[in-house]
Amino acid sequence: MSQVEGRNPVKASLQNGKVKRLLVNKQTRNSKKVLEIIRLATKGNVPVEYVAKDRLEKESETGRHQGVIGYLSKVSYASIEDILAKDKRDLCLVLLDKVQDPQNLGSILRTGAATGVDAVVIPRKSSVGLTPAVRRAAMGGDTVVPVVQGSLHRVVKTLKDEGFTVIGVDGSARIDIYSERLTGAVAFILGGEHHGLAEQIIDKCDSVVRIPMSQQASSLNVGVAAAVVLYERVRQQGKI
Repeated sequence: MSQVEGRNPVKASLQNGKVKRLLVNKQTRNSKKVLEIIRLATKGNVPVEYVAKDRLEKESETGRHQGVIGYLSKVSYASIEDILAKDKRDLCLVLLDKVQDPQNLGSILRTGAATGVDAVVIPRKSSVGLTPAVRRAAMGGDTVVPVVQGSLHRVVKTLKDEGFTVIGVDGSARIDIYSERLTGAVAFILGGEHHGLAEQIIDKCDSVVRIPMSQQASSLNVGVAAAVVLYERVRQQGKI
């Protein structure tokens, strides 16, 4: 069984029907935010257990439980076929090549929820998965944006066969994101924390773009880079 920790992430998971059992610090059970969480759990017939703080400290995997831990059913990943079955012409996917920092994946899921991303794709190896730390950073984004776990090469081939435009985001590119069309059925590929996109991945992209930066900075955190690209897509769609 997986778990989610922190008041906002637990609340979001309850709202999406993901929580199967809830632990609450009995000393803070009457605070306004915790009472709202308990109300949602009661409404959803989720069992609530009131425990001492040291029990939560023992159970916590992030050290940032804020007095609540929600237990979820086993982590399940979507398939690319599930995503492609959606009745949309402008599907947007984010593919991540070896992102290992939970804060980055969580941030991307949170931004993805805010910008209408239909799925995030991660490799099975050399990548962080849906851990409690990722869920904590996602602040509920993980309950909105499905995560596909599989071979990026296979997913890219499948998407191109389905007519997607595959766009790499890398500092070595000559084209900036403001000069490229980012709308329609599109998949953005971003590299991990310590490297850009692998040459094999770049070769499979329809285009590769960069985020313009001043000379004072050479690169952006992958979570920030994803946010910049996704909001430029939203701008091009005329939604902001």
